[in-house]
Amino acid sequence: MENSFSPRIGIIGGKGRMGRWFERQFKDTGIEVAISDIGTELSVEDIAKNYEVVILALPMEVFPDVVKKIGPLIPSEHFLTDLCSLKEKQVEMMLQNSACEVCGSHPLFGPAEDSIEGRRVALCPARGTNWYGWWKGYLEKNGALVAEFSPSEHDRTMAWVQALNHFILLCLGKSLEEDGIDFKHILKLATPSFERQLNIVARLCLQDPELYATIQLGNPYTPTAIETFTKHARILGQILRDKDRAGFIRIFREVQELGPPLLRHCENKKRRQCP
Repeated sequence: MENSFSPRIGIIGGKGRMGRWFERQFKDTGIEVAISDIGTELSVEDIAKNYEVVILALPMEVFPDVVKKIGPLIPSEHFLTDLCSLKEKQVEMMLQNSACEVCGSHPLFGPAEDSIEGRRVALCPARGTNWYGWWKGYLEKNGALVAEFSPSEHDRTMAWVQALNHFILLCLGKSLEEDGIDFKHILKLATPSFERQLNIVARLCLQDPELYATIQLGNPYTPTAIETFTKHARILGQILRDKDRAGFIRIFREVQELGPPLLRHCENKKRRQCP
């Protein structure tokens, strides 16, 4: 399918923050787009039957019921994708309840971004290649950094990228709250890296706690990531309590060994993104 082809796109859950963001994105690039949500003229059934591309921008809690309702209505030659933060169960549900082409999509950014250019999007191709080629091509043409994963690879990785990251931020915030330390003092003495962490903690006030709870509780790989992290936190904490200088240096050097391969991956990634 030629990427210059311009399908009609229907977004179910189009009144949500990411639904509205993608509605603007498509309109800005000249693609016809319609939304269905609570109180809209178009129903979810209207979108499923009449739009070549159906995008589910739904809370994960309501995702299963909506997919069961609209999946059988989508013509087999059409395309179904979603914007959920998790993929294993979501992709499987889309496959089980439809006969159309299917791909899981995860925009790795929030609705505060002005543009998709330079933003990461994970894709999990599941059934069919024609529409997948169009969708990937559209994203890349507009500057997105697309990465392909299987649904299980995606969710296992997101347990570290999202779930553990959120866990660390929440623990940092609660620790600062309990200590009662003056934020003015922290900011006057903060290193650049710690100031970046504080800024991320501060930006949690703009986020949806329901979504974050779903990301933490809904990913089956989260417990392993959290348990691995807390195990090493306990080990390092005991080393510090024992004033075990040699033990601290040993762990520090072990982590330093991760540096060269990580730096190589980062440099390779930068080169691949250069025009």
